[in-house]
Amino acid sequence: MRSLVLVSLLMITLVAHSQLAAEPTLEVPLPGKRSMVRVGAIPNPVTETARVSAQRLFDGLMTKDPTQVNQAIEHLKAHQSEEVLGGNSSALIWLARAWLRANELGLEAARPESKLEQAYFDFFLREEAKPLKEYLQRKYRVADYTPSDPETHLDRLTFLEDLLLFNNPMRSHWDATERVVEILAGLKPEVRRVIDLGAGFGYFSSRIAEALGPEAIVYAADTEETYVEQLKTFVDRYGIAGVRPVLSKPNDIVVREPTDLVFIASLYHVLYAWSQPSERDAFMETLHRTLRPGGYLVVLDNRDDEGRSLHNAYVDREFVQAQLYHYGFELVLNEDLSPYRYILVLRKSMSQPPKPPVYDRMPGQDVIRVTDANSVIHIGSLDSFDITPSGIAAGRLMLKALSEKDRDAARQAIRIYDTLIPKENFGGEYTALQWIAQYLVATEDERRELTRDPLAAEFIAYLARDDYADLKLYVARKYKLDLKTTAIPTEDATDEKAREIGIIRRQALEDFILFNNPRRDTWEQSPKIMERLPLKAGDRVVDIGSGPGFYSFKFAERVGPTGQVLAFDTKESHIDYLNGLANKWGLKQLKGAVSSVDGFEIPEPGTADLVFMCSLYHILYGVSSQAEREGMIASIHKALKPDGRLVVVDNGPVQAGLLPYHGPYIRQELIASQLQAYGFKLESSELVIPQRYLMVFSH
Repeated sequence: MRSLVLVSLLMITLVAHSQLAAEPTLEVPLPGKRSMVRVGAIPNPVTETARVSAQRLFDGLMTKDPTQVNQAIEHLKAHQSEEVLGGNSSALIWLARAWLRANELGLEAARPESKLEQAYFDFFLREEAKPLKEYLQRKYRVADYTPSDPETHLDRLTFLEDLLLFNNPMRSHWDATERVVEILAGLKPEVRRVIDLGAGFGYFSSRIAEALGPEAIVYAADTEETYVEQLKTFVDRYGIAGVRPVLSKPNDIVVREPTDLVFIASLYHVLYAWSQPSERDAFMETLHRTLRPGGYLVVLDNRDDEGRSLHNAYVDREFVQAQLYHYGFELVLNEDLSPYRYILVLRKSMSQPPKPPVYDRMPGQDVIRVTDANSVIHIGSLDSFDITPSGIAAGRLMLKALSEKDRDAARQAIRIYDTLIPKENFGGEYTALQWIAQYLVATEDERRELTRDPLAAEFIAYLARDDYADLKLYVARKYKLDLKTTAIPTEDATDEKAREIGIIRRQALEDFILFNNPRRDTWEQSPKIMERLPLKAGDRVVDIGSGPGFYSFKFAERVGPTGQVLAFDTKESHIDYLNGLANKWGLKQLKGAVSSVDGFEIPEPGTADLVFMCSLYHILYGVSSQAEREGMIASIHKALKPDGRLVVVDNGPVQAGLLPYHGPYIRQELIASQLQAYGFKLESSELVIPQRYLMVFSH
């Protein structure tokens, strides 16, 4: 959030750590083909095998049939190795066995001894296991389940799944819980006040409080209000001593009492690669304010083990150490807990700058220079900008202009965007929305000028369908405007499948608005990118992640009727749009096809002069699995001629005070090192604009 409060907090952070400026630059080793971080992937995806297990368990619970429940347990056990590490199978097995004990002995006799396990047992098995049945229905759609309130369905499912996973009594099998608690208990008597950040439902909070003894207080902080309220219920009802639930904020821990230790479990990969940088800086500043000098910061997070990681997420500890060094922390302990988990114990610098971390480096191994607390990669959402009150006000005016054909509202929106774009949303959707507002108020002559570029004409024609119906719905949803007071279509609240389709359509529309933005040439300097491409008439081009074809159409014009452009995207709606437009314009040299996330096929392998990838590599690097990335890169090698080129255009980090391009970025060094490991050689690299670079590789 770019409020004055956050700006001031960020300035405090910069001043507080200015003494680190003279410290040596850290040279962090790069891991070759493997990425140093993965976030954003589905942590517990649904498979058909899991659906079968869920249906069997649900049927057994509904009919109160121990035989069916036992069969479900055996099916879960047989296929447990197929699921994502840390998935829900072990939790479902534990609950199914608990239900069998309760069915035989009664609820009271079957309850476990641990207070937090009692809370877990009671929550899911109360009222004849109603909450457990609800989870199976919402997660796996067993018994043809249809949510009665799709608007709240995802929130409720997320709540149930997080409670099921976070407080899973079998979690210690993959989390090394006992060792983690042993390390923290070893800090007694120096540690009495602890903050458990991202505490969820108190899995570690309760264990830490017990280990530190009756004098200890553990502030269980989480940003999800429903989680904090549920933990309060557990603490009060089961008498869990020493735990104080706290509702925190993404940019503020909220706890103000002096603290001896801050514990961050399974969260730092989010802070590192997903959280907004300004939020993370402000958040770390509040951590510094509450943590006493010499206090401890403990990070428990995930490792990658040959492409497998807990919940499909991890961050290499070397980069965590580098960032926390620049935030003023010194490493005390670095321990592997398992092939999938590590723990770092760091100490807040007392007065002198902390000792820099020491890295093991293999001969010839690439490194990346880390000079500050910025992350070397930021994923975030597609258009990860903070929606400020001014942005909402402009969105409301846009909706009024579209719904009521109110030209004055459009003019007011234009004026707001004039102010917002230079400081909030460079290269994002505000420039596209402002262009639409200008089109709405333009004369016929002005409209002809605005749509002189055929792609711009098609842009507004596509959005104007059905009196801007899709655009109205998109603006209302994106900016959380009241649907009841606007003359726009609504989705069927009783049809979950229709709602899912609606969400996918809105995501595709966000892509469309961002990628085919008529202002894109201006802010991106796209003509400059086209000038730099080693491309001529008759060449063959593969455009990966083409979206609705912003560059594909430029390539088709450049290579002419004797060339060929093959455009690939994972979204069918983008390919349908691209092919429809290519057919309309008679561009026989341009064809689009839907690709998978792990590769593509061209009709004649080894014939591509150029493979082009724009605003995609940060996803390939930080969201795709290693298997998906290797499949995609193998497809590129297979498609290219021996003397063909791979061109990567992506976003880089920018200096403080310079607005980034719509959020996500990746340092060039990460791409160059990884692609070199995959057999590519970097030939050239240049900044097109400060926020955007172009890299050319041979293979």
